[in-house]
Amino acid sequence: GADYVAASFVRTASNVRSVIAFLDGCVADAVPSAGQSKNRLRPLVISKIESAEGVANFMEILAESDGIMVARGDLGVEIPYSQVFAAQKEMVAACNAVGKPVIVATQMLDSMQRNPRPTRAEVTDVGTAVLDGADAVMLSGETAAGKYPIESIRAMRSVLKEADRIVTSKGPPKNNLFVETLKSTNNILDAELDTVAFAAVRGAADLPAKLIVVITMTGKSARYIARHRPTVPVLAFCTDAQVARRLQLHRCITPIMLQSTLDPDDPSTSMSKLRAEALRTAKQLGFVRAGERVVTVDRTRGKAHDLHHYSHNVKVATLRE
Repeated sequence: GADYVAASFVRTASNVRSVIAFLDGCVADAVPSAGQSKNRLRPLVISKIESAEGVANFMEILAESDGIMVARGDLGVEIPYSQVFAAQKEMVAACNAVGKPVIVATQMLDSMQRNPRPTRAEVTDVGTAVLDGADAVMLSGETAAGKYPIESIRAMRSVLKEADRIVTSKGPPKNNLFVETLKSTNNILDAELDTVAFAAVRGAADLPAKLIVVITMTGKSARYIARHRPTVPVLAFCTDAQVARRLQLHRCITPIMLQSTLDPDDPSTSMSKLRAEALRTAKQLGFVRAGERVVTVDRTRGKAHDLHHYSHNVKVATLRE
């Protein structure tokens, strides 16, 4: 039931393909649960980049991977330590450009294995990872073997909140992460969906809206929205628990399970009901209040006999009392 598998010391794209082939074999005889797609049975692959060869072949590795981990501990041994910061920035930017999650890991708060407070350099390191566009940062020795595991988590969370506040205080087009994703739009596989995602993110900033609500069956729409690094929270309402779990790795997204499901015989009406449920839930959870605007994103397919036709919907809703 793993959602992600991290492969260590990935050096080439063929390494990633070998891991995927092995995992495909592991789930070849598995039976999907109700509503689950067969192609989502395989765990997603996070490639750990921690060698000079991995850095040299990074773009090919990224194309085959579901996500990347910049494992700086071993990377700093494999390449000159003076090059690690540049390699990290370039890999994070490349992942942002194609909308794949990237984790920055190892020695983030290393001194907290022995001390209850981080060094100022470590605080800067964590904050810079956020400003550069990392989806996640990871503690290892600090919590696995350190004397202050809880303090380490609290310290990292405090820095992340402050760094995120700095990023979100600058809405598009001043938000550098948003601007950088625009430069890479031509490389995106689904240009249509990326255009919808861009419209939602830019619209939420310009209105301004308090929140983006996306209803997603596969997680794809939510991932494309996250790629543009919105400066407001994104609630991704899912009907599949596995999709919801996997979205937790993506920056900006809070996945929430819907209680209702989509009716294939009347998709338009049932989507309206799902949208209403999502807005009620967002209000109940305190993400938005009466009188505030919300941008909603969803996709409506044709009826059961006409599944090849669909439309993307971006709407603006003002919540009532």
